[in-house]
Amino acid sequence: MKSISAKNKGIIISFLMMLLSFIFYHLLTPQNLYLSRYLIISIFIVGLLWTLIDYKKSSNEASFKDLFNEGFKNFIVVTFFMALYSFIFYKIYPLPYEYENFIVNNKALLLKEGNRTAKEINDNAAQWRNYFVPLILSFYNFTFLILGTIISGITSYVFSKKK
Repeated sequence: MKSISAKNKGIIISFLMMLLSFIFYHLLTPQNLYLSRYLIISIFIVGLLWTLIDYKKSSNEASFKDLFNEGFKNFIVVTFFMALYSFIFYKIYPLPYEYENFIVNNKALLLKEGNRTAKEINDNAAQWRNYFVPLILSFYNFTFLILGTIISGITSYVFSKKK
């Protein structure tokens, strides 16, 4: 049986993560939606380990560089598709509960301070809404990139030392 490439595994993992994210968005209450993030990250880690373990099995003489390269191919693909998914998703669906809560609390705080007009407060809330998508994309990208680098690096090191 022909093995699946790291890039194709990244695509499979990405679509599984997107599907679960979409399902959880509709099944969980807004207050519990944050719990789905842990499962999504776990799937990312398991998928990355799947790629590295599979590569190690197919090439017993794999060096750190070879193993890390396979992991890199995988997590870059996942990062790209999750960034694309997040961008489209948050442009279509309403803001997450905790972010909307932040905006409401910020408006209340600004109103309580009393040194801004209602128009300035509403403009501030609109500005925060515009910042959300770039903010969440940055957060997700860095999370997947850093976690992918750490997991690939550690696993590649361990596998390259085992002979």
